[in-house]
Amino acid sequence: MASPDAATEPNGPAINQFVREVERRSGGTMRIEVAWDVTPEGVEDWDQVIAEGVARGDYDLGLVPSRAWDVLGVTSLQALNTPFLIDSDEAMRAVVASDLRPDLLAGLEVAGVTGIDLWPSEMRRFFGLGAPLLSPAEFRGVDIRSPTSRTVSGLLDALGANVVQTARGASGQRGLESSFAIAGVGAVATGNVVPFAKLETLVADDALRSRLQPGQWRVLVESAAATRREQLESFPTDEESARSFCRKGDEIVAATPGDVSAFEKVGQRVRSELERDPATARLIAAIEDVVATVPTATAITKCPDRGSEPAVAGDDVRALDGIYVARVHRRDLLEAGVTDRGQLRDNTGLFTWTLDAGSWQYQQAADHYRSTDEQYGQYAYEAGRLTLYWGSEEVITARLTIDRDGTIHFSDLHDNLPELQKATEGFFGQPWRRIADLPD
Repeated sequence: MASPDAATEPNGPAINQFVREVERRSGGTMRIEVAWDVTPEGVEDWDQVIAEGVARGDYDLGLVPSRAWDVLGVTSLQALNTPFLIDSDEAMRAVVASDLRPDLLAGLEVAGVTGIDLWPSEMRRFFGLGAPLLSPAEFRGVDIRSPTSRTVSGLLDALGANVVQTARGASGQRGLESSFAIAGVGAVATGNVVPFAKLETLVADDALRSRLQPGQWRVLVESAAATRREQLESFPTDEESARSFCRKGDEIVAATPGDVSAFEKVGQRVRSELERDPATARLIAAIEDVVATVPTATAITKCPDRGSEPAVAGDDVRALDGIYVARVHRRDLLEAGVTDRGQLRDNTGLFTWTLDAGSWQYQQAADHYRSTDEQYGQYAYEAGRLTLYWGSEEVITARLTIDRDGTIHFSDLHDNLPELQKATEGFFGQPWRRIADLPD
């Protein structure tokens, strides 16, 4: 299996999980060997190098961004890069989880490969070098680095930019089209302009299926689907990626509403060109229907943790009353040292917490089996310290810091049951974001 990325880059965890899934589901009779970062330094069209390598049979499998295929004659995926259509992390995840995947992957046969699955990845933005890129006027006549894609280049061309693939920061380069995770130090992100999402296609050499027994092919397909479901839960959210970006010392700024509208107007012209193809127009409309089911996301206009000093709530137990959400990823527990499968399963997903005058409850949403979807208990809060009673035996204590927007951060965590300490550290290591007051 070939990848243009290194194992340390954002898609590394998905690839490694896929490898483990194949080994587990095949009982160890199948093994995936990953060729990481296979494109030499300085090579352009790196995504297409992987795609064509799979089509030639140099590799059995490859992970290739959906944006890359339009250069190779595939039109069924170009709807995914329609400017400002999938413009939020929530929308991207909804599209990946939808039943549109088979239609989007169907056109890959034109390029000599078989589409197996579609995985989530990062939101793409404009990053300025030296100064932000805040309006369409700032793109005219300047070099903008972007991977090869006819659809993506169409937007940059419409903005008047010169699309280049020279090394990041090369002489004369004004900025890049990239993501928080890989933009690099020294780039200034325009946070509230999100032209599209990056999605990944897992593809196979057309001859691979005929070389495998039906059960072996099924292992690949089911392993890819399991990886997709896990990545929908564990891949860093856009806000988490923004936090990581800012921790490196980089900056996020916002375009004015007028400039955002100007970007979208240019994007509409590109969309109109795409919709000249009836099949693409139908897919754009179908994606738009999926996106419409997702609430409008709050734009990222600055570094999430900057601009406010932490504030500790009062000691009254009612000071915490409210509704909060926290997303716990599998990797959060693994990093805390949790290895027990039951703990990994039951403590990951999206948790909606309600705190009400000393009573707590949560509801868990996750795309995997869990022993229960909700839990209840009591808590006490005094001198900035939370004591949470879990069941008849477990008692968890933690120091709280509360941001001005109500987000709760936990520290100095202690579980009276030593065997659950690591799980507690991973589970409460994620902030609780306040989303609402208690209903009247």
